[in-house]
Amino acid sequence: MKLNLSAVLLLGTTSLFVSSSYAQWSAGVGAVGSATPYKGLSTEFIVIPIAAYEGERVIWRGPSLQYKITGLNRNEPSLRLSVDLAPNALEADESDELTGIEERDLSFLAGVRYIYPTAFGEFSGVYQTDVSNKHNGQRGALNFERLIASAANRSWAITAGLQLEHLSDNYANYYFGVSQQEAAVSEFSAYDLDAVWQGGVTVGGYYRFANNWQLVAQSRWLSLASDIKNSPIVDGSSTIDGFVGLTYQF
Repeated sequence: MKLNLSAVLLLGTTSLFVSSSYAQWSAGVGAVGSATPYKGLSTEFIVIPIAAYEGERVIWRGPSLQYKITGLNRNEPSLRLSVDLAPNALEADESDELTGIEERDLSFLAGVRYIYPTAFGEFSGVYQTDVSNKHNGQRGALNFERLIASAANRSWAITAGLQLEHLSDNYANYYFGVSQQEAAVSEFSAYDLDAVWQGGVTVGGYYRFANNWQLVAQSRWLSLASDIKNSPIVDGSSTIDGFVGLTYQF
């Protein structure tokens, strides 16, 4: 089973793994869930190992690898190179309603990420392009995350945020379009998409206990763009993704 990777991407980009000092490793186990938008596919769950590392320049969180060019100190703006897994995939043979539709493979994206922390919250932006020769498309996102509640000693905290996501026409067509070849062997008409924008809301939190143990949770609700909602292989107008993880910091 190929899990929709939106939830796994949350694991890679969330700031909830930030440690108290540099050169810190975290490891543990997590449960990931995703409500896929494709027809005939239900909510999927999977248990995965979690690994994360934060050094002075290198940050590795699950499927996300980042290298700081500027902003080596915390709480200052930071420009970074980044490599991530794209948050979309489709194994069409798992759905009886997608006969004739080809598999949409995982893809790797590489580009730049900018983090801008303020007293009000953290603003960030990312723009990446396919480097795995799957679709030659691009994905960008503008994010805002704010601490909304926390313990005085920061043993627990809750965050909330907003996201605006952009998918290029090549990206959107690969994951949500229907090609002429697929239309010829399926019940679906050919369908092409232009570049799309779609918005979402994130909620997360952590609870630290017993010295180096931490319970982490993150979720995202995404309202699908009209062109994606109108795709003949899509059923639904939004998706919900999330994960819960237990980690130990070395």
